[in-house]
Parts: sequence; structure tokens; C-alpha cells
Amino acid sequence: MRIVVLGWYGTETIGDRAILTGIFSFLAKAFSDLDVCLGSLYPFFSERTAQEDASLWRDITGCNIRLSIFNSKRPSSVDEAIAKSDLVVMAGGPLMDIDELFLVEYAFKKAKKTGKRTAVLGCGVGPLSSALYARSVIEIVKNSDLTILRDSVSKQTLNSIFSEHGESPNAEKILVAFDPSMECLMWWARANPVCQGNYVCVNLREFPSNYCDREIYVNSSLFKFVDSLAERFFDREILLLPMHYFHSGNDDRAFLNQVAFASAKSNIRAQNQNLTLEETMRVYRNASFNVGMRFHSVVFQTALSGRNYVLDYTQPQSGKISGFLRDIDSEGFYRKRYFNLQVQSATCDMIHANSPAFAINWDLVATRNSVYSNELSRLFR
Repeated sequence: MRIVVLGWYGTETIGDRAILTGIFSFLAKAFSDLDVCLGSLYPFFSERTAQEDASLWRDITGCNIRLSIFNSKRPSSVDEAIAKSDLVVMAGGPLMDIDELFLVEYAFKKAKKTGKRTAVLGCGVGPLSSALYARSVIEIVKNSDLTILRDSVSKQTLNSIFSEHGESPNAEKILVAFDPSMECLMWWARANPVCQGNYVCVNLREFPSNYCDREIYVNSSLFKFVDSLAERFFDREILLLPMHYFHSGNDDRAFLNQVAFASAKSNIRAQNQNLTLEETMRVYRNASFNVGMRFHSVVFQTALSGRNYVLDYTQPQSGKISGFLRDIDSEGFYRKRYFNLQVQSATCDMIHANSPAFAINWDLVATRNSVYSNELSRLFR
């Protein structure tokens, strides 16, 4: 099976790498032979990812994936890859208001014109502040033979976007599962026991100004939060862990080092050396407890540890982090471990190092995510 994989690769975060690993697992379950052309915004960066993650891909899929990488910013390269393909997929990440969204729209329309199958796999929807980007999302979904979203909130958002533009989506083609990274995390968690260390792991990002007008306030509150955390847990290292190591998309280390240098506490340390996907999973797995802000840091910490607290920078009740928690946590375990930074400041008051861990239901994850491989298989029956 010859497959073109598109997304925000070339600027991939550690979370994107787990998504790609999960997507490869689903594809391997659906098809016996994989020949993958990965579209990348910066191919040199994705080549490094491929070198570091190849053994993990082999272990989780049980096969050697033939992988080539092309520049997805060049229409001629996109055309050439599609011409040789059987299937074109948008592999995870958010369908949101960034210009690269139009590259995906172009590729899906080109694929449909040339008789290729298409699929949106494990994407979120939003934020979409412009009608131009919303229209592009509609066109991508209309030109997709299969759309599987990563949470229920994304489906609600997609339905609202279609309605606002006077259209109705094909409900039978739009399904919901968990984020594809959960496939990678499930496999890795089962293979790696906990070996708890004497450190607290914290992931932060600089608050994105396009989410609301509290940027300066939220960023300053995060400085205070980490300082208070270091004071309260003075006997442990406070490790500030990036999920992104590349300038495009904002390298987390820039902000994390500002936080570390602003404090006089000697037990705060920013992780400056690049960690691989597996190394990052291991750090979250073995922490005394975790605090996460980026979406995939929350997903990783919830799945690998369950000893975690959530700093949600996205929209209250409708953002991707609350959407994930709503689907994974039916009992409300995280209700007292959750701060929405758009409406409240994070404090250490509710943080307890020895409180019970969230027990993730891996059977639920496996059952819900089986829709990926099942529906992909159906596309070619």
C-alpha cells in the first residue's frame, strides 16, 4: 500500500511524533505492506525524527516501513507523491487557522481528482477564528472519504462550522476516537514498568496570544507557580520539560529557561538537551508527579503516569484539553487537578505528591481506537 502522509510534520513536536507512531500502527493493522511518503514542511527536521524513531516504529508495527520524505510546501512534489499513491491521509494534529491548512486542502482536492482515497485521521478541529480557514476545513472534510476526529468536542465544533456556512457534513463519514498518540503510549506503557524518581516534571509553553488577551498575565502567573512549586517541594528537582525543540512553532526551551532563570530556587532545571520520543515518555512515566500545559504533555502524563495536574490554556469547556479529559475521564478524576488559565491562575494549593493516580482504561482506548484500522480496511474493500 502506497500512502501519502500529511500534517504539520517538519515542525513536529514530541506529541506529533507519538501521533505518527500511532498512525503507522493503525496503517500496519489495516494493510500488510507499507510504502509511506511523508510530507514535511522542513524535511531535514523530519529526517532526524525518522532516524530516532525508526526502531520504535518497527517494534510497534512489527514491520519495516519504507519511508521517503518530500517537501510538502512544493506543489510539484505533492503532485508527484499523490500520483504514485493509493491513499492520502492527514495524520493527526489540529485543523486550525494556520496557512499550512491550504496545503492539505490542495492535496485532498488533487487526490480526489485523480481517483485516490483520502482520510483525515485523529485530527482536532480549531481554533478557527477566520471564515477563510473554516471554509478550508470544510473543503478538506468534504474531500475526505473517511474522517476520524480525536475527541467529541472536535465533532461538535465541526458540525457548528458546517452549519454556520449553510452546509451539513456527511455524518456517516465522521467518526470519533482517541488521539492517535494513545496507540503509541498504550504500547509503550505496557512494555515499560514504573521506576519512580525523585523529581517533579513540568511542561509549560508561552501562552499563545491568539487564544485570548491574558497573555502577559498568564505568563507571569506561570513564573510564580513554578517558583512556589520549587519552594513547596524543595527536596525534589523541578524539571521543566519541553515538548517542542524547534524554532518554528516556538521552541519550549526559550520560555522554560526564562522561568528557570527568573527564580532563585536551585532545584529548578530546564531540559535543554533534545530528548527523543521514548526518552520523553520515560521522564513522564517515572516522575513523582507531573504538571502539563501543552496538549500532548497532558495526554502523555495522563496515559503514562496518572499522577498529574493540568494547566489548560485552551478555551474553557470547548478546547482540546478539556475535550480529551471529558472523553478519557468519565468519573471526573481530574476535576480537582485542573486549572483553566484563561479564567484562573494555577496554584500549588491543590497539588499533593502522594495522591492516588488516575487508572486509565486501556481496554476502552483499544476498543475506541480500533475504528482507525477497521475503517481504513473498509476503504479498499
